[in-house]
Amino acid sequence: MKRTSLVAALAALLFNPILAHAASPSLSKILPRGAKRGAEHELHFHGDRLGDTAEILFYSPGFEVRSFEVVDAKHVKAKVAIAPGCAYGEHLARLRTNSGLSSLRSFWVGQFDTTLEAEPNNEFESPQEIPPGTTVEGVVQNEDVDYYVVEAEAGQRLSAEVEGIRLGNAFFDPYVAILNSKRFELAASDDTALLLQDPTVSIVAPEDGKYIIQVRDSSYTGNGNCHYRLHVGSFPRPLAAFPAGGRAGRALEVKLLGDPAGDSVKTVSLPEAVTAAFPLRAEVDGLVSPAPLPLRISPFD
Repeated sequence: MKRTSLVAALAALLFNPILAHAASPSLSKILPRGAKRGAEHELHFHGDRLGDTAEILFYSPGFEVRSFEVVDAKHVKAKVAIAPGCAYGEHLARLRTNSGLSSLRSFWVGQFDTTLEAEPNNEFESPQEIPPGTTVEGVVQNEDVDYYVVEAEAGQRLSAEVEGIRLGNAFFDPYVAILNSKRFELAASDDTALLLQDPTVSIVAPEDGKYIIQVRDSSYTGNGNCHYRLHVGSFPRPLAAFPAGGRAGRALEVKLLGDPAGDSVKTVSLPEAVTAAFPLRAEVDGLVSPAPLPLRISPFD
């Protein structure tokens, strides 16, 4: 009887949700929120109860954890190599400690070198200078407006796309606009059909000169968890594909719609497997659209 009582007491301790939570690691964010493929990067994993971290797990190919160091119970830093052929977009990672597994957190892979937002960049007259072909990692605080300036030539496509709500750090509704040097708004976006609550804009520059990229929350709210990745460059930005899908294993000619430089046509080899969404990225001069257009793969013609 005493042995049965002891086993029951131990079982109650092991399966007590409060105690299990106290032992389980917590991963709140990975910084930076993304990086360029084809290079090694220092990543910082922030959370709680991480002092006995034993492994960093990525759930898609293209990542090699070369080393990691436990800084303290709330911080682990790692050297991670991202392969040249690693898929663009969202990936998932977590930490394994000796006491459990953390929750999954997203990490984003892009085509451009990353630069950090440099405050103060809150005035239109004194924006942060960035070269075309840059991804900016920034944060929108309460009533914060961030400005960036980039050079473009007449006839050149200039696109800006934000990963904000998709990063999963906070309820964040980003807004992006492209303005000329006279503060005239050439394009603006809040929500999009393609990116849901994340925005994207693209123009053909009307003249040589400086163009200002504005990023903020659509309601001028924000906090320290409102991280964003702003992609700025000459990449194509169609907003829809027609037809919206095709038969598995077949070649499909797709018309890409909505790019300011004009519609284009691309032939795609569809995979053999039927999938809900096959990612199609437009590509021009080696530059790709950051977010893909989804194609539906069907067993039917």
